[in-house]
Amino acid sequence: MNYTISEGIEEKELKLWLEKALKKYGLYKGKYVNYTNAKIAPIVMCTVVYEGKILLVKRGYGLADAEGYWSTVNGFIDEPKPVKEIAKQEIKEELSVSVKGFQIKMGNSYTLKNPKEKRSYIVFPCLVSLKEKPAIRLNEEHTEFIWIKRSELASYENLDDLAYAIDCALSLM
Repeated sequence: MNYTISEGIEEKELKLWLEKALKKYGLYKGKYVNYTNAKIAPIVMCTVVYEGKILLVKRGYGLADAEGYWSTVNGFIDEPKPVKEIAKQEIKEELSVSVKGFQIKMGNSYTLKNPKEKRSYIVFPCLVSLKEKPAIRLNEEHTEFIWIKRSELASYENLDDLAYAIDCALSLM
């Protein structure tokens, strides 16, 4: 294990955290917190599950982190919205799939430091349970997707902390 996990923050603390981050890092594309040079950033990690299988997406290149690795759908929390809304937004943007708030369960956040990544993250793990298999259309952030059993995760090149994030989400079932 090359990563460390420590305490996160509560969702109700996010708005103040984002206000401080905006003052420190400025705007990205005139709208959102710019985490380009940040040492830490909050993210949502969405473990999408359908019929007992987990959706993995292969990250493209030119992204903030984890280029070329298999991961779950994730994204920066860079605007003051509820975490579930950010999760819905990321799933829509990255997969072209719409989900409802009741399909998302959010776990306790934690802070992740992985030396293979450019920054630390405050991770908000989410479980997204689907009743129907979606028609996925990936955006430019990803090159491939696959549905796997949790036991197959080690067969895919991923950052070593991904299993922890997925297990946090799956514990919400």
